Amino acid sequence: MSAAAAAASVGAVDLVHLADERGNRCVVRVTGPSRPGSHNLRADVLVSASWVDARLDVYLFPGDLDLWQAALLGLGPGREARIGHDRGLNLVLHMIEDHSLAVTVHDPDRLTTALAIRPAEDWIEDHCRRAEEVRRVWPQIC
Repeated sequence: MSAAAAAASVGAVDLVHLADERGNRCVVRVTGPSRPGSHNLRADVLVSASWVDARLDVYLFPGDLDLWQAALLGLGPGREARIGHDRGLNLVLHMIEDHSLAVTVHDPDRLTTALAIRPAEDWIEDHCRRAEEVRRVWPQIC
């Protein structure tokens, strides 16, 4: 099966999927190229908690997955991993001393919110695998 056929059959890949028992959730769902022939990917950012239920979008460039994985592997208390940087939506995961996450979503045109999520113990390894899955489904871009 070609990568395009695999992407079409998958439909979307969750690069980020963080949720906890309190109902706090942050998902970055990669849906495919931003347009035919594009060299970047489009993703939906879904954020929900008792006070927010939002769907925003972000564009990922080829090097973004490398930066994301490197930040995840270096993540520890007081450190951050981010998606988006300075081009529109910015998602920041900041690890707290107790290994919970402060998740901040800032879209300069629409929303700024923060929530706390206590992810599963193996979430970093899981999210590195998720980045590899995005690369596998869309190798022509990643």
